[in-house]
Amino acid sequence: MINFRLITSALSFRSGEDALSFDNHIATRHSARCLLAAFSLAFLSQDANAGTTLPPNVMSTCAFTPAEFGGIFESGSVSKNGGVQPANSFAFTPNSLCSFYKWSTQMFLWLTSPAPSRAGGGTHVFDSPVFFAVSPLDSNGQRDLIPAAPGRSLPFLPLISQRGNKGQEVVFDSKGKLHDVVRAAVGPNGRLLARDRAGQPVEIERVQAAPDGKPILLDRANRPVDFQATRAGAPTLFSDTGAPLALRPDTVLVNGRPQLVTTSGAVIQTEEGQAGGGALMAQNGSLVLYLLQVNDVWAYFNTGMKDNKITNPTPTTFPTLGSGLGQITTFAQQAPAPFTKSAFPDNVAMAVEVKSSWIETTGLANPDDYITIDATIPTYNPPLTQPNNTQSVQSGTKQTKLALVGIHIVGSTLDHPEMLWATFEHVNNSPNPQYTFTTTASGVGTQPADGPGGWIFSSTGATTANPNNLRITPNGTALNAVPGQTIGPSDVVRINPWGTASSSAQFTANNTDIVSLNKNVIGLLAAGDARQNYLLVGATWVLGGGPPSKGVITGTPQMANSTMETFFQPSNCFDCHSDDGGNMLGTPSGPDGFSGGLSHIWAATRPLFP
Repeated sequence: MINFRLITSALSFRSGEDALSFDNHIATRHSARCLLAAFSLAFLSQDANAGTTLPPNVMSTCAFTPAEFGGIFESGSVSKNGGVQPANSFAFTPNSLCSFYKWSTQMFLWLTSPAPSRAGGGTHVFDSPVFFAVSPLDSNGQRDLIPAAPGRSLPFLPLISQRGNKGQEVVFDSKGKLHDVVRAAVGPNGRLLARDRAGQPVEIERVQAAPDGKPILLDRANRPVDFQATRAGAPTLFSDTGAPLALRPDTVLVNGRPQLVTTSGAVIQTEEGQAGGGALMAQNGSLVLYLLQVNDVWAYFNTGMKDNKITNPTPTTFPTLGSGLGQITTFAQQAPAPFTKSAFPDNVAMAVEVKSSWIETTGLANPDDYITIDATIPTYNPPLTQPNNTQSVQSGTKQTKLALVGIHIVGSTLDHPEMLWATFEHVNNSPNPQYTFTTTASGVGTQPADGPGGWIFSSTGATTANPNNLRITPNGTALNAVPGQTIGPSDVVRINPWGTASSSAQFTANNTDIVSLNKNVIGLLAAGDARQNYLLVGATWVLGGGPPSKGVITGTPQMANSTMETFFQPSNCFDCHSDDGGNMLGTPSGPDGFSGGLSHIWAATRPLFP
């Protein structure tokens, strides 16, 4: 059993904004054989659940052959819920975009496989001794690596966090542009404080945008405020430190709401939690729980570097070559008991970070369609589902079964020190808007927007007005409703269905690759395998490998997981997980404990042993 304990610090395993678009579709076109048969197996029990519908006439541009797919299984052939080997990241030699998507898929199937005896056994690889949980930040701004063990309490966060590449608070606007956050002065009721024409302070209940984009400030009675303005027409505001704020005379849209913005591009925020992170509730009333983990190679690499035992040469990136892996293995062999390891059971996976999201199975129509774990989770008083509730406080714990709804997989490979970044979701999670794809007849097909009915994270379809609105913010052991809201589920839409913006020249081609591979894998998995119900949303990396700040971001560069980047769509991983001036590991923690750089947990993680 996995035993979760409530800790309310923030994880910062995030995606960021749009990268440039270019002609990166180099996948080899394959025939469309067996597609209809595969589609018929796609999603089970959809009479009870919504479920993402994949177009039956998508061209097969990315696919495993049956022999290739069988070969990734431990037994050499496909079996229901059978064990899968990790992708050989040590020997990764891609020849198309599809190679990266196949790597992603194999890593997902490996992580969710039954753990083989060489990994120490277990229900799944991700909760076997091969992996360590990473604790939230403690009062000293540090994290601990927690080995897997029966009954051991693992760290849990009811928080979707968002931090930039230097650990700063950031938000994304409706166009995917990244903005730093500036805190403004607030009045007695915690609302934004402006000044009227007479110079008197006025609390602002909300901001609207006029047809010309200029801001309209409304007071608590919902009346427009005749505010003091600059010559350009911008309101006069001050920061929470009393410094004057130079504002633009327009607004940007963040989470469906107009926000004031400074001349330097920073967004004005007043409420803690809006930019720093929020909690998400599913339609079944379950709070979404998040878990951050790393594999043994990552853990020993981090420990060896912190202990100054991996030198000559001292690595500056996550391992990508056999020599780097050899240094880590030698360090593990020389580690003191009980940490001594003669070898890493799945060393070909190289260094891996995983962030996963879970909900209670209570109320799910078909819990057998999910990867599940037993867990101990917190309870709240009053119950989170109580009508018109605006605050609940942790009151105890209970044992329950959790269902996997989302997972980020990040791993280093040969020639890719920036790591490959992939994300998966359950088929019933959130509706997709309309998108285009290449058909089996080489034309352009249009998949309609998903409608309402049975989604885990939406009571409506993809065409709902103003989706992805934050309703819950954590504060210590309490969960508070956002002002003007009550605690409850949000209506979530996956803005970019398969990780590419509709404005990109590669929108249709990238959609085709991802949909094609999903259909292919669903058709090749054995009937009844729970992994048939999970979809690759996308994967991204740097073309040719290297520092994200100096390279071309490729793959599906605007992917977001609707359970983890819910309130930060559209986005791109490398805006927040960047090399920060050449640092390809992680930068030291800032004053509030958050670290930046490529890995937001690297610098703050304590070594396993001195």
